[in-house]
Amino acid sequence: MNNVRFVQDAPQSIRLENIIDMGLGFSAMIRLFDKGSNRRLHKQILIEAQKIFIAESEEDFKTIHLRFCKWGVQQIILAEKRKNGQVIKKSGPASFGQVAKTLDVVLKVAVYYCHLPDCEKSQQISEWLNAAVDTKMMGMLKSYYPSDIVSWPKTIEQVDDPAYKSIQAIVRNSS
Repeated sequence: MNNVRFVQDAPQSIRLENIIDMGLGFSAMIRLFDKGSNRRLHKQILIEAQKIFIAESEEDFKTIHLRFCKWGVQQIILAEKRKNGQVIKKSGPASFGQVAKTLDVVLKVAVYYCHLPDCEKSQQISEWLNAAVDTKMMGMLKSYYPSDIVSWPKTIEQVDDPAYKSIQAIVRNSS
């Protein structure tokens, strides 16, 4: 009987893995991470997405999101960048902003566009989703709200937890 259940659940599991792959590709961040980090990131997002799908409240969602981002800062490594055979940027840990943007894009694809885990729950979770902020969007936000953040980060790589929360608050209040 357990084998029958596994076979029935296999398409859903494969679907979720494929959707996460798609979201990671859409994030345009995956190219920045080293290969080992890419595998860890995919595996952890799969775990966290399933927790988000059963979250009872926005606070639960925020807790899961924050825990994932803190995990990512510790576990995800940026790949070394080379140009003409020369190292122009050494590998190092991903920033909070880079990890958050990656998760935010994947969740937007999975929840908003693919209606996971189901249509009703995806509508609830969609209200909690964060904007997938990138460097260009931060520049635009800074031009409209220059004094809302004392020291605006110039790139997503410079975004830490407090800056991320401030940027998300600006996005939520401006919509």
